[in-house]
Amino acid sequence: MNNCENYPNATQKSLPIFHIGDFIIREECEDDIESFFEYYSKPEVNRHILCTIPKNIEEAKHDFYYWKNTYLRGDGAYFAIAKKDSNKMIGSIGLTGFNSYHKRIEISYDLSSDYWGKGIMSNAIKKICDFGFKEFHVNRIEASVVPTNSTSRNLLIRNKFLLEGYLRQHRFHENQFRDVVFFSLLKNDFYK
Repeated sequence: MNNCENYPNATQKSLPIFHIGDFIIREECEDDIESFFEYYSKPEVNRHILCTIPKNIEEAKHDFYYWKNTYLRGDGAYFAIAKKDSNKMIGSIGLTGFNSYHKRIEISYDLSSDYWGKGIMSNAIKKICDFGFKEFHVNRIEASVVPTNSTSRNLLIRNKFLLEGYLRQHRFHENQFRDVVFFSLLKNDFYK
């Protein structure tokens, strides 16, 4: 069982905990690194992720702390999705790229393939969007998805995100420019 409560909170301001059935959304802690690496390094999980995939625990630790410190940097907030009974991390969800002037932020997420199709991420998106609108006072939450990831596209649409367009060669990943499909969710639409 993970022992996250013994991990010092680098942010000095605790992130909230959200309950979604048998799972919780909570602040990431050092005990999550092995679980993160275990699920995130699986090809079926990372094939649509436009980030460098860690090849070992040390690289996973570096990535983990980058995302964990998002809140400390004032750029957003990143959370672990964990099983309630064991506190084991099975995914992550967060907000990054906070723009206070234009009042927007971007959501991203990943989940162990062992938990796909169970409604976990849909519930997590609802909780984190509500948190984002209230905590960061944004008007708009954006999401970008690789065109081949139809599961993620459908997930966003089910959660009131609107397709805005196809951005050609928008991201540079693994020495090539990659297209993305761009979505947004406005505050008024979320709370309707």
